[in-house]
Order: sequence, then C-alpha cells, then structure tokens
Amino acid sequence: MATSSDVANHAGVSRSTVSQIFNGHEELFAEETVTRVRAAAHELGYRPSIAGRSLRRGRSDIVITLIPDVTFNTRVRELVDTITDGLSEAGFTNLLQIAGRGEVLRDAVVDLRPYGLVTLTPLPDQLRERLRAQGVRIIEQSATLQAAIDHAIGRLQAQHLAEAGYRTIAVVAPTDTREQSYATPRDAGVREWGQQHGLTVLPTVHISLDRSEAARAVRELPAELVGIAAYNDEIALSILGAALAQGRAVPDELGIVGIDNTPIAHASTPSIASIDYDMQFSAQEIVRALLSDTPPIVDERGELEVERRLNVVPGGTTRREADRGDRVVAATENEGTR
Repeated sequence: MATSSDVANHAGVSRSTVSQIFNGHEELFAEETVTRVRAAAHELGYRPSIAGRSLRRGRSDIVITLIPDVTFNTRVRELVDTITDGLSEAGFTNLLQIAGRGEVLRDAVVDLRPYGLVTLTPLPDQLRERLRAQGVRIIEQSATLQAAIDHAIGRLQAQHLAEAGYRTIAVVAPTDTREQSYATPRDAGVREWGQQHGLTVLPTVHISLDRSEAARAVRELPAELVGIAAYNDEIALSILGAALAQGRAVPDELGIVGIDNTPIAHASTPSIASIDYDMQFSAQEIVRALLSDTPPIVDERGELEVERRLNVVPGGTTRREADRGDRVVAATENEGTR
C-alpha cells in the first residue's frame, strides 16, 4: 500500500507538502503542485488515513449530503455521484441523508463530527446554528437561487413550445406536496413567459404518476393544438402514453416538453423533448466551496451562470424536432394495425 512518502517522492515534493494538501490546505501551494500531488496519489492508489486525519483535526473526514425528500431520479443521482467522486479524490467519505429526519441528522452530527454538510434543501435555523457551533462546514444552496433557477427552466419550456408553434400551452404538475418547492416556480416561469408573449396559458393540471390521472389530464385538454410543459420527464411520459392511447397525435395535436433529460426521455417513442441543466457544474462548485472553505455562488451571478447552462434537448414530442424524422402520429399507428 502506497504511503505519503511514496507520493512525495513520485511528485517531487516534500512529505509535509503531501500532508498539507490532503489536510485541506491546498491554498498554500501552486495549482500545478496540487495537481501533481493528486495525480501521483491517484496513480499510486494512495488514500490518506481517515483515523490519522480525524485525530489531527478533532473531527472525521465524513461529509453528510442532505438531499430533499423528492423523487430520486437519475439527475439527482448524477449530482450526488459527482459530489461523492470529488470528495473521494480529496480523501473524504460522503454519506447521504434524506431531509425531514431531523433527529437522525442531529444524532449523526453528534456521533460522527463530520467535516462538512452539503444540503440541497433549506436547513432549519436551529440546526444550522448547532452545526456551525460544532465547527461543521455548511454548503447550503439559497432557496431564492433554486427558485430562480426553476423559474428560468419554466420560461425555457414555454419558449420552446412557442417556437415549435404551440400558441396554447398548459402546465402539468405533480400532486405530491414534496415536489411543490420546485413545481411552483417552474409553473410561474411558464406562465410568465407565455403571458409576456401572447400565448394562451390554460389552468395548471395536477396529477399523480397514475395512468388514470394522466388519462384525465389529456381528456380535459381542448381539442386544438396544445403544448404541455411537464414538471419532469416522468410526468411527460405519462402524458405521452395517455395522449397516444386516446388518439391524440403527438406532436401534431399535442406537444410535450419535460425536464431533466433523463434516459427515459431518450428511450421513449417518440423521444421526449426535455430541458437539460449542467449537474457537473453544480456538483463541482459544491465540492470546490466545501474544500476551499469559500461560499458557493449563490447570488445573481450564480443564477446567470446556471441559466447559461440550461438548454433544450430535442425530442419527437414537439413539432420542430419531429419534422426531423422522430415522429409518432396516433392515426398513422392505427392505420398500420389494419
């Protein structure tokens, strides 16, 4: 097993330099030195001693990531995986905790004395103060920033539908109360953009992920060209299935755009147009802020930076993309079964 001396010799630095870099003092060294040391450690398979570092610091090398109690889809997993990988490279262990279990989290903080807490959901003030009193580094995304990002996502959905020719649009959102902190600003973004650009915005339809609920939502839509801004790709898929079952041509009568750019959107027939966002950037910014003990970008600059990374992934559920060949029309399918 490689030692810190092996890494030092391989990187051409002192053992003290290796120790300080792996103990969170990268700012003392040139970026080229830090990169060389970490590359040497990776090549040799070196992992710092958690026990030794814990003794020196008086706390463990564990980071707790607090995730919201919502659908744990592939994009959330991508975010968590990237955070975990980044922390692992720096010698930390990432533990996941679902929000809403306050006593469990408090016990974990007391027993583990974590190095830091990454929270993807707002913290209660009392818990935040307790964590800080114990010297725990906290990386907490602003609820205002998250709402602004979701609002921008909704606006982009409306814009995409309008550019694809849908002048009447509707939002389909989940009934699950746990999702509302994300669903509400997305809904508002769709409505704001639609109203600003002269679209007809229908009342929001709320459904659960149930076949009958999706069927009801489609039946209630007017018999005209309508664009659907779905809360996520799962909602989009349920609406797509209900539309095709009822003989609504997609995308010629009904357009659908989801959110998350998940594998399910690509695997669907037709593929689902979706809003994508850069999870890698978000995760890397979180890790950078935690390890450097500097705050993440949570102001207007951060909002603009994230918005710049939003984009529409083409799919066959909106007419602009469907014209390129990825198209399913219910009537054509019916003719093929005769």
